[in-house]
Amino acid sequence: MTHKNARSITKAVILCAASLAFLVTLTGCGGKSIRDHADAKGLVFGMAVRPGDMLDPQRAKLLKEHFNLLVAENTMKMQYLRPTPTFWNWGDVDMLVNFAEANKMKAKGHTFIWHAQNPPFIMGLNSREAALKAMTETITETLTRYKGRIAEYDVCNEVFEEDGTLRNSVWMRNIGAEYIDIAFQTARAADPSVKLILNDYNNEYAGTAKADAFYALVKSMVERGIPIDGVGLQLHMMAKHPINETALRETIRRFRDLGLTVSFTEVDVRIQSPVTPDKEAEQESVYATLLGIAMDEPNVKSFILWGYTDAQSWIPATFGGYDSAHLFDREMKPKKVYRTLMDMIKAK
Repeated sequence: MTHKNARSITKAVILCAASLAFLVTLTGCGGKSIRDHADAKGLVFGMAVRPGDMLDPQRAKLLKEHFNLLVAENTMKMQYLRPTPTFWNWGDVDMLVNFAEANKMKAKGHTFIWHAQNPPFIMGLNSREAALKAMTETITETLTRYKGRIAEYDVCNEVFEEDGTLRNSVWMRNIGAEYIDIAFQTARAADPSVKLILNDYNNEYAGTAKADAFYALVKSMVERGIPIDGVGLQLHMMAKHPINETALRETIRRFRDLGLTVSFTEVDVRIQSPVTPDKEAEQESVYATLLGIAMDEPNVKSFILWGYTDAQSWIPATFGGYDSAHLFDREMKPKKVYRTLMDMIKAK
């Protein structure tokens, strides 16, 4: 054998070994993925998607192999779902729901009522009657179309300011604080089977103004008979800030005492640039702490990631100087934190 042939064979062996190592890393020992273990343990492990994720064969394969719930990152927000009073963009939502059903995944709705990403006709509302009509039509039309096919829906999103006051949104200005009650009542009437969620960020730590106001509103809704099944904690976290586990567990347990579930709805853990091994270790610790709490607390039913790959992350554009927030890198290869979370679920 010539030295040239030997070098060629050696190179081929190295490439094959690298390919095999990637496949083993991606799916875990024995060809298992996070989804395999989550399905076996009854854990909802989901992520936010864009329409292109389901159209691209590589990304679609990744979705169905690693996650068991899908939520629209943007296409169910009113700006995209109903850009005018008479035009409904059902195509992208149909694709998500159909993809989820075809791959035995749950579909989650996000969101009906929000202060942001609204079309001009919503932002131009100037009467209670018009606002109620737009709100109730949107909820009723959507839930009637997908009746029984969407597992849970963020009915209202981010209704509080950081100081615990209700946000001065277009809905608040035109309808008043009762818009939240009316939205939930409308949703329940349209689809009694869908789980109705009130969702927000920075509401995870009991004892803060926003978290306590959020809890007080939900408690009032329960006491007044307003239909609500659970709450969403978005949990957009920073790697450099360890989780306040005591305050987070207190939040979860006080909703449990109200008979409500808790969903971790938009989990990501961003790293301040430049990314270093030490910062990645901090990120891994935050992710692991959140997942450990989710698996410990019986009323936490969903662990949902807000994106899966750094290649199309919302983080850098929103939080300047931060990146690398997700489980898959820019080449859609799993990071070490992916394996850590999978091992935790497997061992539970």
